[in-house]
Amino acid sequence: MTDTAAVLPAHNEESHVQDVIARIGETGLVDHTIVVDDCSSDETAARVEATDALLLSNERNRDYGGAIKRGYERAIELGVDVIFRLDADGQHDPDELHRFSRKLERSDCQYVLGNRFADPSFRDAMPLDRRFGNRIVALATSLRLGKRVHDPPCGYRAMDANVLAQTPYRSFSNDFQIGVEEILAFDSLGAGIDEVPISCIYADEESSLTYYDGLKFLYPNVTWWNRPETSTTLEQFARR
Repeated sequence: MTDTAAVLPAHNEESHVQDVIARIGETGLVDHTIVVDDCSSDETAARVEATDALLLSNERNRDYGGAIKRGYERAIELGVDVIFRLDADGQHDPDELHRFSRKLERSDCQYVLGNRFADPSFRDAMPLDRRFGNRIVALATSLRLGKRVHDPPCGYRAMDANVLAQTPYRSFSNDFQIGVEEILAFDSLGAGIDEVPISCIYADEESSLTYYDGLKFLYPNVTWWNRPETSTTLEQFARR
């Protein structure tokens, strides 16, 4: 029987986090919902404590990637087989977890990335500069992988926890480029990578990404292979 966890990084998400947790539970797909409160200054932690979710509270701000890595570590400690990742701000529809789950049921797929650009309304609504930046990141990542990846910055994804444990995930960036590093790490281990179309819901939340963040998404495509800890991990995995 497959054991699953959903990891949600959260920073000042009191308005949305309870509803997201409840909707995740309604899917019946997730055994453990792990919310990592990254030093929120609002009632995020209290809202999570009022649910059945597991709350991890950072004593210092670890940023987006740092919160995700802490959630991954706990999920792996729990011994789960599948990890879903989605944001706590309500932009990702938990009902679409089924799409990720079905992909991971295939023996040739160990990593599933959401694709917001499959929805023409999202593509048309995105400002031209952000659309251009995303296309550049997608092109660079696709060239690095040798296969088409449409939306590398997307935070909605799912993965085989056992494969994740073989990557150097603890050394991934504490910033947003963790998403690209994940993709490259899974690919380097020979994991099957696929995509599913997702919707993206915008209400009162605002993106915190800057132009500089957009440039940093390109960085892993240039440097990831040169990490010594990555080479060590891959050698250990190859000997298994």
